[in-house]
Amino acid sequence: MPDFFNEKILKKIKENETDVVQINNFLSPSECNYFLEYFKNLKNRSVGKSEHIEREESTKIFFQLNQTKELQKLYEKLKVHLGEFYVNDFQPHLITSRYPLRLHVDTGKNPNDLIYKNVIIPLEVEYDETSNSHSPPNTIIFKNRWYNQSALFTKSTDNDKDFIIKDKYGNFVDIVNIDIFYQTIKNINNEIIKFENKEFNISNKFKDYIERLTKIKRYNLRTNKHIINNNDFNKEHYEKYLTHQPYEDCKSLEIEKVVETKVGNLIYWDRTRIHCSDNFIKNNVKSKTLLALFTSKTKI
Repeated sequence: MPDFFNEKILKKIKENETDVVQINNFLSPSECNYFLEYFKNLKNRSVGKSEHIEREESTKIFFQLNQTKELQKLYEKLKVHLGEFYVNDFQPHLITSRYPLRLHVDTGKNPNDLIYKNVIIPLEVEYDETSNSHSPPNTIIFKNRWYNQSALFTKSTDNDKDFIIKDKYGNFVDIVNIDIFYQTIKNINNEIIKFENKEFNISNKFKDYIERLTKIKRYNLRTNKHIINNNDFNKEHYEKYLTHQPYEDCKSLEIEKVVETKVGNLIYWDRTRIHCSDNFIKNNVKSKTLLALFTSKTKI
């Protein structure tokens, strides 16, 4: 696959590339709590509007860095470490993940954008308190880079209708084709059905949610072009971190860094790096909540 960016932009993108960086205690516990409360209230005020996206596997609440003095202060504090930066192609957001993110890259869709860093600041990690043991979640950042538009990396490139939903028992299930699932349930109500060996309680509310999913247009390109050789992914690393992802999708990848999700830390890496969550569910993590920004070096 040819490079997405023109030669001049691509050269500058590569000039700005660095190692993965982590700054400990970037935000204090009180600052983390403030932002959690602020975004909780912001979500409540935006019900029915476009400022947040609510799904079973995740919640995104969008914001601007200049909308409060506290966010402006955060922006100035970030510039101390990142230098001058802009947000061009995807609005800053708070994301609560209840299911781990798969292999992807956040390079955007504008070939003239001088993309810079992915930035995350963990604000909260919620553990399953019914379990006797748990381990903190991680972000897995790979050595492999991608110089094309934003992408989800999968060998299943012929279908962009897969969604993560919950079954009758509250367990997450990967539905391969949400359209087929909706056609199966649309004329059913107040019944329990079995679909692909999983049970679902079908109500009008559930059907409305599934119908909304069928209308979602994916932002990311789906591709297997990240697989550039026949090198199998390290099986020990796969079992430890990536069992939410089909093993064949990891072919030719190599881990650069495993970054623990520590509340208050600042973590950033090049937007050209392939990355994902670890399978935090198997480590008894219920959710993790992060501030996330996709930055650029020039304003468009």
